[in-house]
Amino acid sequence: MARVRLKNLEDTGRFGRLLAELLPASGVRALLLRGGLGSGKTTLTAALVRALPGGDEAEVSSPSFTLCNIYPTTPALVHCDLYRSPGHAPEELTNALDADDALTVVEWADSLDASLLPEDFLDISFEMEDDARLLLLKGGAPRGEALAAALARAWPEGAPGTGH
Repeated sequence: MARVRLKNLEDTGRFGRLLAELLPASGVRALLLRGGLGSGKTTLTAALVRALPGGDEAEVSSPSFTLCNIYPTTPALVHCDLYRSPGHAPEELTNALDADDALTVVEWADSLDASLLPEDFLDISFEMEDDARLLLLKGGAPRGEALAAALARAWPEGAPGTGH
């Protein structure tokens, strides 16, 4: 497991841009976000969307009520929020998780049935630590693990235990 410390909203934006840089070539197509209300899941997703090609035209918002938003990025990004539908995966989500040509971000991923997960994914848990957010990065399968390690290596201010 890799760790990254975000000190402020600017760091969240920088981490989203780093994700946009490394994610498409990694082969990982799904990000699973875990953390409490206000922990930064939607803020990170917005930074990722804006950094992808075509994302400057996207209006990013929490899909708490719509369940899934699809953004006109390249590749397309499907952003789902399972807060209001625990145990139920909307059709847009199951389709996106099966697609090879889309990125999927799932907020409240604790509610996602493990049988729906693709082989390669990146799990990001948000934890509050002092005045910062600590991201715990855990990859599913080799590509997810490689992406987690690459993100931690590329982050300029690694958290304790990352070797930075």
